[in-house]
Amino acid sequence: MSRTPLAWKNLVHEPRRLLLASAGVGFAAVLMFTQNGFRHALLDSPVQLIEWMECDLVATSTARYMLPVNQRFARSLLRRAESDPDVSAAEALLIERLMARVRVAGERARPIRVVSVPDPPGWLTIPGLKEQRLSLQPPGTALIDRKTRARYGFQFDHRGSPLPQTVELAEKRIRIVGSVTIGTDFANEGSLLIRESEFARYFPLRGSGSPLGVVDVGMFRIKRGADPDQVAERLTNLAPCIWNVVRKDELKQKERKFWSEQTPVGAIFFIGTVMGFVVGVIICYQILYTSLQDAMPEFATLKAMGYPNRYFVGVVVRQSVFLSWFGFVPAVLVALALFWMLESYSGLPMRLTFTRAITVLALTTSMCLISGLLALRNLVRADPASLF
Repeated sequence: MSRTPLAWKNLVHEPRRLLLASAGVGFAAVLMFTQNGFRHALLDSPVQLIEWMECDLVATSTARYMLPVNQRFARSLLRRAESDPDVSAAEALLIERLMARVRVAGERARPIRVVSVPDPPGWLTIPGLKEQRLSLQPPGTALIDRKTRARYGFQFDHRGSPLPQTVELAEKRIRIVGSVTIGTDFANEGSLLIRESEFARYFPLRGSGSPLGVVDVGMFRIKRGADPDQVAERLTNLAPCIWNVVRKDELKQKERKFWSEQTPVGAIFFIGTVMGFVVGVIICYQILYTSLQDAMPEFATLKAMGYPNRYFVGVVVRQSVFLSWFGFVPAVLVALALFWMLESYSGLPMRLTFTRAITVLALTTSMCLISGLLALRNLVRADPASLF
């Protein structure tokens, strides 16, 4: 004879209560999804440009504790590094933020990140760059990141291509000839891509000598079979007080660690996730406690018949797990829609990956289990006769 699924029947016998309970759990799950999403956006957005560098090793100034900082090294170091027997190619990447101000006609000037496009193709794999590369050949042209914040005033058609507009960069006219997809982060609200040679035209005071004589990021490709860690160590030793050369993954980890541990923003979003969890525990406790109180005469009868406490614990645990699933499924759908809207508005990479969804599911299930076990205390401790 099959046993009656008491936990399931307790949960679904009143559809209206189940709907309200699921909404409460789903609300807490959406809070955790949102806070977790913003936290990961904080960690994912600063490394987007690094991910699109098609290289094995990356060099930055020793004073550059994060990528948006304006600390550079001499281009001559790249030429010296090319003499290493395991280096197959080296290329510079220029990034300007301090002197880069863009103004769209009718709007005020705003700071923007300007990134160079290396002359040899293939060093940057930014979506849309390969198709638009030839558009950058004429002087005074640029590509705009289509995820640049709307406050800049750039206008795009339904395909994401920029509409004709009068634009100035560093108080000089520039023509926007196409768009790419980069994304914003907490330091940059928009990006322009121009040819490296154009940096001398728009930012003549960039370096103490030649504007193109200083480099923000050095990119290296190494020969097949070479040990990247050994090559990185040799290159660093060329000028240990001036630059650091690391694997691309190491630079990404460094950026993520800085934003997570050295800024208050990471802690704020972590606290937000914890608060969502606590709010969920309170909501679930009220739901499950009320459910147990309403069914107390039935539980008293079972307890008087000799059912042990572990049976009731099992019932409440299963009921808590079922409730977490009922709340989690609609929360995923709401989070997907919310992430899409937030990414469209802010340009931040709001990504709901499988791993992150499983993390929130684990938090939601734990939240419901804690609430259920707290609500069960009175039943476990009570004498059967006192429950009637």
